[in-house]
Amino acid sequence: MFEKITKKIEEYDSIVIFGHLNPDGDCYGSQVALKAILKKHYPNKSVYIVGSGLPNFYHILGKMDEVSLETIQKSLAIVVDSNDLSRLEDQRAVNALDFVKIDHHIDNHTFTQGPEVIDVESTSTSEIIYLFAKENNYIIPKVAAEAMYLGIFTDSARFQYATYYTRMFDILKDLILLGVEPVKLTSILNVSSEQSLKIKRFVYRNVKKVKPGILYVYASKKDRERMHIKSSQITCYTGLISHVKKCPVWFVAAENDEGKLHVEIRSNLINVQEVAASFGGGGHTFAAGFTSKKKAEEALQELIDKLVDILQKKRG
Repeated sequence: MFEKITKKIEEYDSIVIFGHLNPDGDCYGSQVALKAILKKHYPNKSVYIVGSGLPNFYHILGKMDEVSLETIQKSLAIVVDSNDLSRLEDQRAVNALDFVKIDHHIDNHTFTQGPEVIDVESTSTSEIIYLFAKENNYIIPKVAAEAMYLGIFTDSARFQYATYYTRMFDILKDLILLGVEPVKLTSILNVSSEQSLKIKRFVYRNVKKVKPGILYVYASKKDRERMHIKSSQITCYTGLISHVKKCPVWFVAAENDEGKLHVEIRSNLINVQEVAASFGGGGHTFAAGFTSKKKAEEALQELIDKLVDILQKKRG
């Protein structure tokens, strides 16, 4: 399954691992895990992870690396948890010597720079990193096991969603046997800041309903500035308005600093990945997101119209 990717890795002495915009637990976790696994097996290779990661976990899983453009220009770029180069947080990736991709999102066929492994049955990219290590008989260090646990835990929404539950829990069992302490990791995720209380209050006060069953929250740039937050800091709160009776689609959207719409959409009925893809984004069947090319309010109305049309056709 990973033969072509393994061959590429063995060809290069310098490797830089890239993740997507607004990194989540799976993006950061798969980057940290892959770096630790590769460094254990190839101690003479230089392996780096770039991006903003998840600072709350730096004291356990490690910080991101400072990498020069000159280093990237002589390196293999490994793209994880992202459809293609356009969605990477560090756009310097385009300057790499060579490319491979490991991902679990639905393939939109936009990555053409090198070999890839896409497994949509995996709940997370972290699961695929585990399979990569096992196929190659690589030792999994404890920090890699912890990082993969974080990725699986967060991308499955605390084990609520999986395509292949049996495999997911088998992997989790193995990671725990490697030394993962679930309580230690989840306790960090459970900590709330005063700022999060402001965001939750905004979400609950501004939730709107559109027939035939769409709940949404929209934060303008001015709204965000009053709360002193980025667009990604509010769009991750989709869970606050999830699974409301007779509302099978919900999303949180925010105007970003460029005046575009940043959205995270969820559903328990329709394929929102296709919706996100139509706006240049991607994701999973029932969980997806995008950043629009159009102005925020125009894109918001277009999104609502599209979702209404899909729901009306779905319900006949």
